[in-house]
Amino acid sequence: MPEPSRRSSSVWDETVIKGLLVITLAAKVVWLDVDPAVLRGGHEPDDGLALLQSFHSPELEVRGVSVVFGNSALEQGYPNGQEIVKRFGPKGLEVYNGAASRAELGVENDATRSLAAALRREKLTILALGPVTNVATVLKNHPELTSRIEEIIAVAGRRPGQTFVIGEGGRPLMDMNFEYDSEGFQILLDSGAPIVLAPFEISAKTPISQRDIERFARVPELADFFLEPLRDYVNWYDTHFQVRAIYPFDTLAVAYLTSPQWIDCDTLPVQIQTQPDDIQPSKNKPYLIVSSELETERRVTYCHTASDAFVPDLMRRLLDVR
Repeated sequence: MPEPSRRSSSVWDETVIKGLLVITLAAKVVWLDVDPAVLRGGHEPDDGLALLQSFHSPELEVRGVSVVFGNSALEQGYPNGQEIVKRFGPKGLEVYNGAASRAELGVENDATRSLAAALRREKLTILALGPVTNVATVLKNHPELTSRIEEIIAVAGRRPGQTFVIGEGGRPLMDMNFEYDSEGFQILLDSGAPIVLAPFEISAKTPISQRDIERFARVPELADFFLEPLRDYVNWYDTHFQVRAIYPFDTLAVAYLTSPQWIDCDTLPVQIQTQPDDIQPSKNKPYLIVSSELETERRVTYCHTASDAFVPDLMRRLLDVR
């Protein structure tokens, strides 16, 4: 076989460089506001997976990470977030401590001050993967920064009459991120910032199997941190719902940015409504409802279905340790 000419090699190198430049130039600048719980005992580790997915996605440039209460108390979530970023994130990436409860809505903290400062420097897309208290505080206290937000992607919302049930005949689950701070979500809606919802509906259609979870065992640096919490989470699903799989929740919010061709979404009217509690029917509670039937001008992007390509792509990104 003839040796490639320097000219052909040079053209190939130039093509690769241009391709890398396109990826770099096209990268979305994002801020992740998370409630991580990569912990033993059946905690919900999807924020940790979403962080790992983001760090391994050339389509994204992560500017900052802030932590909010949610899947775990802040005193657990903040050091957990720090450890994830230390082990797997880009060098120099900061993690900021945020709200410990919805009672702190409107109260400035390291997370809100840092996010506001970052928005003054440049426009950002915000992945709000837990209760939205930190993000809502920024919008409440600094409404002039709304125009600096490209999109807010949140993991919340439902259609009318929809219940969150895993498996066959299980007890309905709450729309946790929304219900933990519905007042904060109303601030997001009132701000006019573009909002994308990656709700329970899309995750319920896209489970991650135990077989895929076990693939973490092949990568020692990932297995050391993620594998046992993920196994515990699978066991928790099995105990409570008789399902040996997990729903990937927050990773679908990230996929909306990295792989939009595989995420089907609709633009729909949205409204917060008070209705009977689907878990405790004797009470009422707020619901974040999307429907073409709503008579409201406020619209959101509601993502409802992921293609079969999502899970293989997610696993490729998660396991891509360099």
